Amino acid sequence: MANQTTISLKELIQRVESHLHASDYSEGTIKRYHYSWKVILKRCLSQGIDQFSYESCLAVVMQEYRIPNSGKLSYKQVFRLRTVKMLNEFAKNGRILKCHQKPREQVNSNFSNCMKLFINASQTSGLAERTVESKTMKVIRFLNYISSCGIENIEHLSTDSILSYVKSLKDKGYAGSTRSGILFTLRSFLSFLHDKQYISEPLQELFPVIFSNKSERLPSYYSEDELRKILLHIDRDDIIGKRDYLILLFAIQLGIRAGDIRMLRLEYIHWEKNTIEFIQQKTRNPIQLPLPENVKFALIDYIKNGRPKSKLPYIFLRHRAPYESYATTNVFHYVITRYMTKAGISFTGRKHGLHSARHSLASNLLKNNTPYPVITGILGHENTSTTRLYLAIDIEQLRSVALEVPYEE
Repeated sequence: MANQTTISLKELIQRVESHLHASDYSEGTIKRYHYSWKVILKRCLSQGIDQFSYESCLAVVMQEYRIPNSGKLSYKQVFRLRTVKMLNEFAKNGRILKCHQKPREQVNSNFSNCMKLFINASQTSGLAERTVESKTMKVIRFLNYISSCGIENIEHLSTDSILSYVKSLKDKGYAGSTRSGILFTLRSFLSFLHDKQYISEPLQELFPVIFSNKSERLPSYYSEDELRKILLHIDRDDIIGKRDYLILLFAIQLGIRAGDIRMLRLEYIHWEKNTIEFIQQKTRNPIQLPLPENVKFALIDYIKNGRPKSKLPYIFLRHRAPYESYATTNVFHYVITRYMTKAGISFTGRKHGLHSARHSLASNLLKNNTPYPVITGILGHENTSTTRLYLAIDIEQLRSVALEVPYEE
């Protein structure tokens, strides 16, 4: 890719337009960008500017469209600025960043070296990409917190600063299980810092490992009536609604994990057998699930009337150009939360991500006296011992075996 200080503005615009065509942007969107870039090129050339310069183009756009330096901007003004940023992104990276994605939080530059080494160590240890991404974000937030407290050198990390961070998590209202996950990652990071001699004290000992029984934790679940209300509040005439409805059917009715839903391919649908078959990401085991009529019709409706036109093999694609598969960190949390809110379903004290639909399926199957081996097969568990975790939430069955306690004065 030519350097942004040497490429002509006209050539850069042509390259970016070609990139938009190759990325399946709609013709209408490309025309809007083309018109805006045409104005920029004309104004720049009139001022003797023929080489691309982000600062020069930005100044031209702000003057041409009377965009203020501060204050709330209109939609059109935001778009005009976006057209210049796109040119700059392509000049620097050879691609266009996804305009609707919030930039990932960046670590303070003082900690970038140890952060990179920690990420490399996590990757070489064989952890899954999504796990490494999750650990990375937790550590970045911790490092940025201590930076905000005035610590600019990792050697100055202290017990007080760590405990202050732990307290901040509780003050922000993080659930206990969420805090536990963050602290487990923090313990791993502190151990890494000590091993690599970034810090002299073994601060990881602040968090001793406590082994607990998973079956002691009660999973969150939603009743069949609540799940039905969620589905009823989806606008299935809308293309986004068609997508969301299918995603939630896969989770609620078939119990498919969010990561597997994200990576589902068209070839996994066996229309002649009315099944969906794939290798689960978490266990690497194959699973075959029935394709009920309502799920099949929702799938056909989405593919024909909602899914962006693309040669990519994935069932679910982003609905804004470039039309590609969803990022590995996307677990569709916002999809189910949006419709829970619309349906007026309270999730206070309950987890409300897509995985809660999977727990709910298991619980509701238990309520209907479905045998454990059948539930194990539906959920894709390797054995029934994992499935038995869900017994903890079958309240009605627990009541049926509860012993009456005599009342005493």
